Amino acid sequence: MMNKNKILFLLFLIIIVAAAYILIFTGTEENLQPAISVSKAMSSSRDSGYAKAIESREFTFPDDHGPHNDFKLEWWYFTGNLISDDGRLFGYQFTIFRSALNPVKSSIKSELAANQLYFAHFGITDIAGDRHYSFEKFARGADGLAGAAGNPLSINVENWAIKGKYVNQDSSIPQINIKAVNNGISLDITLNPKKGVVLHGNKGLSRKSNEEGIASYYYSLTRLRTDGIIKLHGVNYKISGNSWMDREWSTSTLSKNQTGWDWFSIQLDDTTELMFFRLRDTLNKTDFSRGTYVFADGSYESINPDDIIFRVIDSNKLKNGSVYPSKWSIKLMKYGLELKAETQIPEQEMKLSVKYYEGSIKVTGRKKDKKVSGFGYVELTGYTD
Repeated sequence: MMNKNKILFLLFLIIIVAAAYILIFTGTEENLQPAISVSKAMSSSRDSGYAKAIESREFTFPDDHGPHNDFKLEWWYFTGNLISDDGRLFGYQFTIFRSALNPVKSSIKSELAANQLYFAHFGITDIAGDRHYSFEKFARGADGLAGAAGNPLSINVENWAIKGKYVNQDSSIPQINIKAVNNGISLDITLNPKKGVVLHGNKGLSRKSNEEGIASYYYSLTRLRTDGIIKLHGVNYKISGNSWMDREWSTSTLSKNQTGWDWFSIQLDDTTELMFFRLRDTLNKTDFSRGTYVFADGSYESINPDDIIFRVIDSNKLKNGSVYPSKWSIKLMKYGLELKAETQIPEQEMKLSVKYYEGSIKVTGRKKDKKVSGFGYVELTGYTD
């Protein structure tokens, strides 16, 4: 039988976890409402005591595939465009986030004590069916409920998991397996990197503002051959295609005058890739922008604002009244690249505790005198705050 001290400790722990949950999320899967906007969650207003991304650093693998608990926020982010054996197109997103609850680690010696909250977002776009599905899980980083490690690569929130093993003696490019299941919809895929690690910004230091400390450490695997199974309402689809992995950790990602961002990952059929983001201010104008262009051989170059001409061409109003951009023009004259990107279906909003748009896009255009096409993903935040 538990003594009085143990009972009091468990009650205290439950209160702390519940309070952390309420600070970040309210609602249920049936009636989710944002408890905090994306811009507020990512701002610099609550970062005292945490490490910050200020200077460039050396990346060390496999350690950097694992968690960086001294920073406030971190994520392992995957998106992909897949096709089934019978030609059905799908998009997917799977992301696990780590959020520190306090910059000072608890001195309590217990497997139940937790200073990290993990939460995961899982989305499937059924393009042929014109449907988008989104789900979430969250758990404290203790007692096996959730956690992260770089070697062996293992990140999970309950039974949603990213697992990896290192092949060809290269600890920077793991073979990865992702599994998630919710309400009759599941994803079970294996990802094999076709290129090496891409460090964004200044050797992996990705600034999000001219203000010091508003930055992240950011790297990607920009082309991962993907094979596996998507299960949709009792039907298994054997799928293949390409995925993109983003890894970021930070404490202050937005400055006070920034309200959201537009982020693009694009994989072209000539085996080049493009990452581009812009941060928007309170007038919905570009406040800061950067990008990376990845060549076919895996080498890459940073993209500065003067290198790119970006324009929103069209927008969609969703069934719930939210309005998001839906078509864009992206030009990089440095590479002779002129692209049009548009969402594959309109309704790809992640209707979760924090609401945002995460959608599959198709891309067409020209590179110098040749036609190019491809697929990618767009993330849009701050439009519904």
